[in-house]
Formats: sequence, C-alpha cells, structure tokens
Amino acid sequence: MSRSISEALERAFDKVLPIPKTPRVYHPPPPPKPLSWVPSGKVGNTAYEVRLTDFAREIKAIDAKRTKKREFSSRGWCYALEGEYINKGEFDKTEKAINDCRKIGFLPIDFTAEDQDETRRFAGIHEASNPTTLLKKLKDNVDEMLEDLPIHTTDYWKGEKYYLMICVEKGDIKNLFKPICKEYHIPIVSSKGWYPIHLRNYVAKLCIKAETRGLTPILLLFYDHDPAGLKITSRFRKGLNDISRAVNWQPTKLILERFGLNEEDIDKYGLTWIENLKTGSGREARDPEYEKKFGRKKCESNALFKNDETLDAAEKICRDAIEKYYGSDALERFREKEEKSKEKLSEVYDNPVWDDINESIDTIIESMAEKEEKETQNEEILEHEKVVEVEIFKETGKGGYWCGRCPKCWQQFDYDESYINKLVRCRNCNTAMRLKKAGVAGEVSNHA
Repeated sequence: MSRSISEALERAFDKVLPIPKTPRVYHPPPPPKPLSWVPSGKVGNTAYEVRLTDFAREIKAIDAKRTKKREFSSRGWCYALEGEYINKGEFDKTEKAINDCRKIGFLPIDFTAEDQDETRRFAGIHEASNPTTLLKKLKDNVDEMLEDLPIHTTDYWKGEKYYLMICVEKGDIKNLFKPICKEYHIPIVSSKGWYPIHLRNYVAKLCIKAETRGLTPILLLFYDHDPAGLKITSRFRKGLNDISRAVNWQPTKLILERFGLNEEDIDKYGLTWIENLKTGSGREARDPEYEKKFGRKKCESNALFKNDETLDAAEKICRDAIEKYYGSDALERFREKEEKSKEKLSEVYDNPVWDDINESIDTIIESMAEKEEKETQNEEILEHEKVVEVEIFKETGKGGYWCGRCPKCWQQFDYDESYINKLVRCRNCNTAMRLKKAGVAGEVSNHA
C-alpha cells in the first residue's frame, strides 16, 4: 500500500516538477552582426547623417583611385561598388545613401551623371558675360572651326556599303559608348526603355537618307538582359512598321541587331546576375519563355561599370559590333577621307583673313582689358577705402567754376561741371571723394 502511494506521489511530482535527465547547458546569445558599410536611415536623423559623412568620404576616395574616369548614375555606382563593398541585395540602399549625400552636401550635386533628358533642364537662362571672355571664346571658336572643317565637310559614306546607328536603353551606356561612336561618326541615342514614336521617326528619317544613297541601314541595339530588354529589341522592327504609313517607309532593308547585353558576355566577363525579375516599379515580371531559357535572373547593362576590366570589355563589345560592318580599317579609311577634304580646303586655310581676324580680336581684347583694369581699380577704391561725399558749390565770382575743399586736408579745389557725381582724388592727400552738387554761392569761403 505504502509503495503504491509512493509511486503515485513520484509520478505526480514528475509532472509538476520534472527533473531533467541530462543537465541543461547555458548557451550565450551570439554576438551582434557588424553594421553594413552602407548606412540606413532618414535625412534628419543625427546618427544616420554622421554615418553618411564617413560613407561620402570613402566614396570620394574610391572615385579618386579609379583609373578610367566615367560619369555614373547612382545605379551605375552600385555596380562599381558591387563585390568589394556591397552585395547585389544592397543596391537600393546604396542608391538612397548616395542620393542623400548629394541632397545634404556631403557629395557634390553633380557627383552622378546628369539626366540625359534635356526637358528636365532649364532653357533660356540669361547671364551677363564679360566681353573679353566672349571675344576669347570667339577666337577659340574660329580656331576650332578651322581645325574641324575637314570633319564637317567630309562625306564619310561615299563608297561605303553600310550606315550605322546605335540605340541603347540607358543614359549610362550612351555616355560610355558616345566617345567611340564619335570616332566612327555614328549617331547614338538612348530610348530610356520602350522606344517613343519620335525616336522611331528619327530612325526612319536616317534610314531613308541612307537608302536614298544606296547604303544599307544598320540599327545596333544594346539593352538590359531581362524580359523587357529582350522584348524591346525583338519588337523594334514592329515598332518601325507601326509608323510606316506616317513616314512613307518600311524597314524591309534595315538590319536590326542586338549586340548586348547578351548571355555569353555576362558569363565571359563575370558580370552580376540579379536573382529576381523585378521591374523598375518593384513588380515581379512574368515571362515563362524567358524563365524557361534563362531562369528567374537578369543582368542590367550598368553591370559593365563593375571595374576597369568590365569597362574595357564594354568598349570592346561596342567596337566589335561597329567593325563587324565597317571593317577593322574603318578609322584609317575615314582619316584618309578627311585628309583629302583638307587638301581641297587649302584655299580656305591659306587665306590671310584668319590672321587678320585673330589680330583684330587681340587688339579689341587688349583695349577692353585696359578699361576693365581701370574700372577694377575704381571698384577696389570703393571696397577698400571710405569714399567721402563732398558738396561743391558753383562760384559765380570766379568765372562759374565748381569749388570745394578736401574734407581731410582742407585743400581747396575747383572742377568743371563734368566732374559732378564722379569719383576723384585730392591732389594733395589722395583722399577719395565723390563730388555732389550743392548749389550756387557768392564766395566758397562762406561755405567752407
């Protein structure tokens, strides 16, 4: 009986106060994770802004070390920092931090590339300019015009087979390719996404001009490797067909080629794949055909800004696409055409009028510089000396002269009426005075 009671009590206590069969081991909490290199927060928060000062200083140091100077958008900077400083999940946070630094002056406002959309810039701003500065600019413009005259008068497409144009998705890529396009005299434009009607009209006009001359028009396209980018390039011809009745032209002879950003280049140059298909608005894109071929990942063309090697790769991709049609000897061929144009312009270069223009401009600049120097001296007097206003009186008894006295040395003086309201100096003590008309007096001594 007692045994059964004992067992019952033991079972009850086990339920109420269970005794662990193995002793519990205390595990301390893990140490806190380090802070991200990129600060998070809102402008106005003191701690956030303190971290932004360090972030801005380090960004400037990174920029100073770059050997290939390129202007990046804030998104382009994310790719330049990716890997060593941030991961692809921190792009949005990095963009915000860079823009916050610009807003509050930790980075210059123009630290990132300017928006290529000119409609977002003021037009019609007037500022008064220094005449000598404008004259020097005029002289430089004349020299530049003479130097560039062969370029502007050369018909590069005479005897050629193709006429190239380049259309890219983003302003960053346009800025990257623009110097290369200038070498080959190729027009380049950014559609900033889907092609607007005006852009299609420009393409059509250039194609019509090329075809009229017997050239085959080529439109090279460079877009993001994502569902939208691939869709835009695949439907570009349809977009041109849609305006065919308006422009009285059809893109039947036009060669359309997407030269980037392509999967082989992404893998070849180790560019960043982003493991999602989010659009700029944050929505997840759905494209079964794309996902079946590439998976749920994308690569933005800005990824080419990752480092100097990828920038070199971008330039190579662009040159290879151009020389595929123009040939590897294109630059030399175009230079030879420029030299022939220059030979035909010998009469222009030998004309002495250009020396006369330069000499005349120099004479005018020299004359105006002397006047500016005198005006500057007067301004310095006003800034550094106390100019005393002195009343002068017309003295009828001495032939009608305007007379007065220096307020410092009391030296009497007389001037004609042309000196009224002018800045003068005392002949005795050099005090600066501005003469003011006071009235007419019989004797100046009465008003001393």
